[in-house]
Amino acid sequence: MRKLWRRRLLAVLALAALVTACAAGPAREAGEAAGQPVYFLAVGEEAEGQDAIQVSYEALDLAEDASSQEIAGAVVERLLAGSGHLRSPLPAGTELLGVEIRDRVAYVDLSGHIANLSGVDLALADYCLTLSLTALDGVSAVRILCQGRSLGQQPKQIFYERDVLLSTRDDVLQTVEVTLFFRNEAGALAGERRSLDLYEGQTLAENLVTALLEGPSDRSLSPVIPEGFQVNSVRVEDGVCYVNLPASSLEGLPEEEHAQQQILWSLADSLYSLETVESIRFLSGGQELTRFGGIPVESVSSRPQG
Repeated sequence: MRKLWRRRLLAVLALAALVTACAAGPAREAGEAAGQPVYFLAVGEEAEGQDAIQVSYEALDLAEDASSQEIAGAVVERLLAGSGHLRSPLPAGTELLGVEIRDRVAYVDLSGHIANLSGVDLALADYCLTLSLTALDGVSAVRILCQGRSLGQQPKQIFYERDVLLSTRDDVLQTVEVTLFFRNEAGALAGERRSLDLYEGQTLAENLVTALLEGPSDRSLSPVIPEGFQVNSVRVEDGVCYVNLPASSLEGLPEEEHAQQQILWSLADSLYSLETVESIRFLSGGQELTRFGGIPVESVSSRPQG
């Protein structure tokens, strides 16, 4: 279902990505001194062709010492209001309930009106919010909530700027088969084969972890990694995969060591399905971890034999 949803959106979102790329060029040079970039939907004739999303540089009227959280809230409020001939991607009546920035992720809590969006309309709202907020210093990703809860109709929960800059199918550099590990009906880990498309500027390890966090496609499987668990970055160098975790993910681990072990194994076994990964190192706050909750990290530090 997730892949079908993405295929239906691909054409519209690729157009939106092209528009934002154009808007961030000459328009930025002319307008960046005038205010903060906020991304809206075009209307009427301007919405035709490749102009689905447009940037407007908005004065936020904040104090010079305003915090990143205050700036983020002002950006969302401006996005809700629209700007001249540009309209908000969010339903009329939507209210901002709160914005919190943790570990470079902006958590945007909106009123129940956001739950009325689906399909292309929801995707465009996600992308306008993501482009607007990741333009701020200190924000790398966005998570959108409805009255404090995740939106069930979202194809993913955390959006990065790179998720918005979509490409067409012709730009796929490589398609790779991987195995992602989830929990089966017996409560054990089970592998799900998945084809991942790799686009320019993306890495396979990043795509794999993103797909793992999104959850299984097979309805007989369930996620092992709890909702809200985040990975700041993942990279592979000389056969070593470095997985950088925010402190919040470690603090939010379940208390049961068996559950901690399954999360660790789910991450490790999935990454070891990549032929280029020979060992894994987990990091947090610039330091290498020796334990994942109560589980020694060395238990998954090397590729399993056989």
